[in-house]
Amino acid sequence: MARKMFGTDGVRGTANTYPMTAEMALRLGAAAGRFFRRDHSAAHRVVIGKDTRLSGYMFENALTAGLTSTGMNVLLLGPVPTPAVGLLTTSMRADLGVMISASHNPHHDNGIKFFGPDGFKLSDEAEAEIEALLDGDVAPAQAQNIGRAKRVDDGRFRYIERVKSTFPSGMRLDGLKVVIDCANGAAYKAAPEILWELGAEVIPVGVSPNGFNINEGCGSTCVTTAAEAVVSHGADVGLCLDGDADRIMVLDQTGAVADGDQL
Repeated sequence: MARKMFGTDGVRGTANTYPMTAEMALRLGAAAGRFFRRDHSAAHRVVIGKDTRLSGYMFENALTAGLTSTGMNVLLLGPVPTPAVGLLTTSMRADLGVMISASHNPHHDNGIKFFGPDGFKLSDEAEAEIEALLDGDVAPAQAQNIGRAKRVDDGRFRYIERVKSTFPSGMRLDGLKVVIDCANGAAYKAAPEILWELGAEVIPVGVSPNGFNINEGCGSTCVTTAAEAVVSHGADVGLCLDGDADRIMVLDQTGAVADGDQL
């Protein structure tokens, strides 16, 4: 079964232009809900995260409406990195994870990426089946079986603890001065907090999102701001993330990009 709307990294495009419209997001949520509710023994739970684009609120609401209309319960994480959605899909025993982001693209773009219950990207076959359900009967739930939507206040903190647990026991970053450029994106709170809790002296850059400035003159697509901060603060290293924090550029103490051999 061929996919037409899903690309290699979900559905992506300019916000309010097909396929990234609120109507399509609602239909996509309903189709995904129908797909996962075929097994009535499942928990019927989905987690949704997003980055800091203005259109993220619109797509979050549309997806939630579609999913809950089929009886899926929705847990809203708010702005979190893409890797956090994968991790929390598994740890919160969800059937589905959704990340609303266009990664390193400008603010006017957005996207929808699905994760399976194993925390990895949903298979091409599953995406094709969901796409095939878009134009069919979404089988809405009866009134008493409509799903619930709930804000999860500690999603970011769960992710922070999970990341910290990957460091060797007792390892700390005391004495290390780190510039972290969060691209005014999804990691604008989590990334500095992780480094600070591990003991580093943190110089945050790109941590003032306004809905429009994600990836704008900052982050992994434009390391100039972070490089200048590394030099002016005498930092040991610079870390530059993209809008959804699933890629990174590393700068040395001179502000130069460190290549793979150096890393």
